[in-house]
Amino acid sequence: METVDNIVGYIFLGVPFVIFTVMNYRILFLSLKKAERVPSPAPFIGGVAGAVLIGIITGFKPGWLMLIPLIIDPGSVPLLVWFVICIIWDPKR
Repeated sequence: METVDNIVGYIFLGVPFVIFTVMNYRILFLSLKKAERVPSPAPFIGGVAGAVLIGIITGFKPGWLMLIPLIIDPGSVPLLVWFVICIIWDPKR
């Protein structure tokens, strides 16, 4: 029964990763093609779902592997840039 639970969990996280990543690439393509801004309704969901999926599959051991889906999904790249800027310019450091 545990295997079935794992497969269902992988599907519930993998499908949103694929759908939202493809949607974000489509929106990126349309915005470049039209030379106008086309907002994404859910820019971070694909990358975050993929990161959680990779974390669960690997047991959260090598944490850097969770960056791969965030880098693949173009909607998550601004989130990563904002995170790096906040870490570098932390006034309490």
